[in-house]
Amino acid sequence: PYLHTSWDTTAVGVAKRVVNATRPRLRWAHPRGVTLDRLSASIRSPALVVADRRAVAIAYFALLKPRVTVLLTFLGAAAATIAAGADTNLAGRVMLVTLAVFFGSGGANGLTNYLDRAVDARMRRTRRRSIPSGRVFPAQRALVWSLAWAATGVTLGLLINPFVAMAGLVGIAASVIFRKTEATHFLGSVASASPVAAGWLAVDPTLSLGLLSLLAFVAAWVLHHVWAIMLFYRRDYLKAGVTMYPIKTGVGRSQPVFIAMAAVLVILTVGTGMANGAAWAYYVIGGTFAIFNVWGTIQLARPRLAPAIRRRRFKTASYSLLCGVFATLFLDIVVTNAMS
Repeated sequence: PYLHTSWDTTAVGVAKRVVNATRPRLRWAHPRGVTLDRLSASIRSPALVVADRRAVAIAYFALLKPRVTVLLTFLGAAAATIAAGADTNLAGRVMLVTLAVFFGSGGANGLTNYLDRAVDARMRRTRRRSIPSGRVFPAQRALVWSLAWAATGVTLGLLINPFVAMAGLVGIAASVIFRKTEATHFLGSVASASPVAAGWLAVDPTLSLGLLSLLAFVAAWVLHHVWAIMLFYRRDYLKAGVTMYPIKTGVGRSQPVFIAMAAVLVILTVGTGMANGAAWAYYVIGGTFAIFNVWGTIQLARPRLAPAIRRRRFKTASYSLLCGVFATLFLDIVVTNAMS
C-alpha cells in the first residue's frame, strides 16, 4: 500500500501519501540498492513535497505541547510586566524574557513527551501524540529537538541575568526527573512556577513578597488542576500501569482534598492581590473567579452529570482562575501606570 500511494498522484493519493509521511518510514529496497524513497522522490510534485514537509513541521511543533507552552509564556510575560510596573523603559527586557520562557517551556514540554513515550503509547488519550504515533521517528530526534529549544531558552535567559537562567534550569530539571511517580506533580508545580520566577527576576532580581505569592498560587493551582484532570482518565491510567495519587484513590476519597485545595486557592488569590498592592477591582474579579473555581471543583463529584460535562465545567472554572488572576493583576498595573 505504501508503494501504491507513493505513485498515486490523484487527490486521494496525495492525501494518503501525507498520512504515510506521518508514520514511521517504511523502506522498500531494490536489489541494486535503490530505495522506494529515492524512486518516488524524483516524481513527487512540488505540492506533495510541501505537504510532506508541512506534516513533519506540525508533528515537531505538536511535540512541544503548544497550548501549555503558550499558557506558560503568558504567565511569564504577565509576571515580568507586574514586576516592571508597566515601565515602558523595561519593555525590551520583558519581550526578551517572554521569548526565553517560550523556548524554555517548549523544550521542557518536549522532553516530558520524550520521557513519557512508553506510557503514552499505552494510553488511549495520548497514543496519538507525535512520538507514540510515529510522526516523529526515531524518538531520538525528539530528544535533540527538545534539547535545542531548552538550551535556547536558557541561553536567552542568561543574556538577561543569571537568575533568569537559573530559574529556567530549575524548571527544566523539575520537569524531567521522577516521571510518573508520586513526586511528579509536586515537581510539576515547581516546573510550572519557573516561568513566573523567570519573568519576575528578569525585571526585579529579588525574592519579594509579590513574587513568592505568585509562585505559591501557581504551585497550588497546578496540583489542584492536574490531579482533578487525571481522575477523568483514571481507567486509562490504570491500564497503562500508572497508580500514583489520585488514580489509586478515586473521586470519592479525593474530593475532600480538592475542595480544601479550592478553598486554599481562594485565600491565595486574596493574598496575591495584597502582596502586589492590587486595587479593589482585582479583589472583585479575582474573588469571583476563585468562587467559580470552587463551584467547578464541586462538579467533580456529581455522578448524575456526564463525565464530559463535569470535565468541561471544571476546566473552564480552573483556567478562568489562573488566567483571570494574572490578567487582572496585569491590567491593574497598566491602568494604574496610565493614570499616574
